[in-house]
Amino acid sequence: RARRAQRSVTHRDASTTSRVEGHPRPPTMPPLAVCHVAFLLLCFASVVVPGKSCTNVLVSAGASLDGSPLLAYNADSGSLYGSVGLFPAKTHTPNTTREVWSWDDAVFLGTIPEAETTYNVIGNANQFGLVIGETTFGGLPELDCHDSGGVMDYGSLIWITLQRCKTCDCAITTIDDLVQTHGYASDGESFSCVDTTSAWLMELIGKGAFEKGAVWVATRVPEGAVLAHANQARTSTFSMNDPSNVRFAADVVDFARRIGRFPENAPDAKFDFTNAYDPLTFGGARHGESRVWDVYRQLVGDAAMAPYLEYAKGKDLGKRMPLFVFPTAATATKNKRKDEPSSEPDERETKLTVTQLIALMRSKMENSWFDTRGLHRADLGAGPGHSAYRARPLTWSDGDTEYANERTVSTQQTAWTFVAASRADLPAPVRAIQWWAPDDSGTSLRVPIYGGATRVPYHFADASGPDPGSAVPVGHAPRADALNPSMDSAFWVWNLVSSFAYGDRALESEKILTKELELHQHEALAKALAFEEKIVTSTADNSKGGIARGKALDTSAALLSSSLRDTEIAEAATVFVEETAEFYFHAWQNVFLKLFAHTRDGFSFARSATKKVCPPAPSKKARRASGSPGDEPGDELESRNPPGCTSRLVPDANEVGYDKSWRARIATDGDNREHYQVPKENDEEHQDWVQWKRARMEKRRPAETKARLLRLSANERSKVARV
Repeated sequence: RARRAQRSVTHRDASTTSRVEGHPRPPTMPPLAVCHVAFLLLCFASVVVPGKSCTNVLVSAGASLDGSPLLAYNADSGSLYGSVGLFPAKTHTPNTTREVWSWDDAVFLGTIPEAETTYNVIGNANQFGLVIGETTFGGLPELDCHDSGGVMDYGSLIWITLQRCKTCDCAITTIDDLVQTHGYASDGESFSCVDTTSAWLMELIGKGAFEKGAVWVATRVPEGAVLAHANQARTSTFSMNDPSNVRFAADVVDFARRIGRFPENAPDAKFDFTNAYDPLTFGGARHGESRVWDVYRQLVGDAAMAPYLEYAKGKDLGKRMPLFVFPTAATATKNKRKDEPSSEPDERETKLTVTQLIALMRSKMENSWFDTRGLHRADLGAGPGHSAYRARPLTWSDGDTEYANERTVSTQQTAWTFVAASRADLPAPVRAIQWWAPDDSGTSLRVPIYGGATRVPYHFADASGPDPGSAVPVGHAPRADALNPSMDSAFWVWNLVSSFAYGDRALESEKILTKELELHQHEALAKALAFEEKIVTSTADNSKGGIARGKALDTSAALLSSSLRDTEIAEAATVFVEETAEFYFHAWQNVFLKLFAHTRDGFSFARSATKKVCPPAPSKKARRASGSPGDEPGDELESRNPPGCTSRLVPDANEVGYDKSWRARIATDGDNREHYQVPKENDEEHQDWVQWKRARMEKRRPAETKARLLRLSANERSKVARV
């Protein structure tokens, strides 16, 4: 425990990992790199991450509760349509070629030779448990390979590699081979990769107009560690004699020398990938590294990350954060139930689960220096609903001064998000599971997508496809895209739900949404676990009968009656994915309607605690017609209106308005005080009449006000009678 506490914050530099009271050794920076950084800071101090940006979290097997490497990925781009792509497994004839299309621009880039055998890929996972994600760090503009004639953009690298590899080791080799052979077509990328045993970060940047290909460094996440990255290169110095844990392009250092980004006479061991290829700026720290800081503080505690706060603010770029952290008691505290007594955590309590990683990806920097909700410090940008979200762009100017909003992990522009696990102890088709959702990771319900699934659930499919090769046939997907909505499209329904978290009712809506989200997510996770237990039980059966082909597939459970081959497991997984996605699509539609009903017209609606809906009793005429005795004179009114009953639902329409602080701001804005001020009347009677008139305009009858006015009216009548 003492060692674990000490290593809670570590950093791999040069050929060793330095641990001094839990803090990293200051990263080395060659003199020439210092000059480059200083120059770029002056030129690009206000540069921020553009609309296309992402967040990744890699969890090593040793940091995972069940020993499965985990990967969380947000694909953040306002212009992308969040759908699930599918590349079916195939065997190809010799000399077959395949087309390559740009992920971002949706344009044709070229053709390359196809592999003899390609694996099933759905979403960002394949049938053998390999999962790949990314974040764009951009890097030096002179190394941007967009429109350079290169064929391999970063998205195609992901999907083609998933079709050809089973492990991260293979993936790193394949990505390198593809860009060196066919040329690179993007800019700086941080690739995340997990397989059944390991988690890797591969940071890569092209060579621009200087040369063909790219340079890169790949680092294995140490066992027990978690590594996050968010649109800023994070690899600094690295070991050059540990190929099991660190791999790199042969010319990663020499290329930097050739283009003047690393001194000719500096030793290779001093080479810093980030300093050379993606120098830190205010934007890189404030809008990229701050998200990593936010993730890490929730794993190791605020105190451990406090030394890096100024760095995350973009104010002290020399105080670099560690590349990875080892979760500590901060994680264990989150694992405990509120009713559990406090005690020193054991090792299992510091491990992460899929559920916790899903929760981590909902983070909006709450209860930190960056908290934007206007709850702990006044923040006009939060609006009256105390929203943590901000309308784009991230920066704005007032006169000659530039300002920047915060960039949180959970963001409204996410096209799709997943939290994936790669489980070595499960059959290949269900080894990788992606808990996948379109839209904002902070507001979205996730559905299970197994890497071996061979069909895309209808509401999550796309007839155009993220890549033309991954499109489903027309008729197997909703008629929708990033501009044309459909209530049959999960992307659009999820966006409708998320929109409640962004406006004047954000904080109120978020409470309802979080309750629904956690309820449905817990249920979906339990369903997947039960399904996998059936798969394991079935595959443990030594019978050789299998399942007759052509058997009716009413439910996935029907496929789990005997020992299963991989093709049968894949079909069972596919049916389970389809059924589960269909169920939760309609559940999320209902959540949208529930939120809309609760918040419509500026009210907060709720079922009345004092009124109940009672079917009206038969009328006197109806009872007489049926031969029943009628009411005595005067009794019909009581029998037709039982106490506390209404014939239809009449909800309470509670006025929400704004909180006290927001009203105070309205009063002081411009000439609002004079414009909106109600004349003061010393006459209490007049005030009561004003309140009563306002209440009746809104179909209300405030009892106390009415009682006072009735007394006043009685007094007036008495005076008139005396006169």
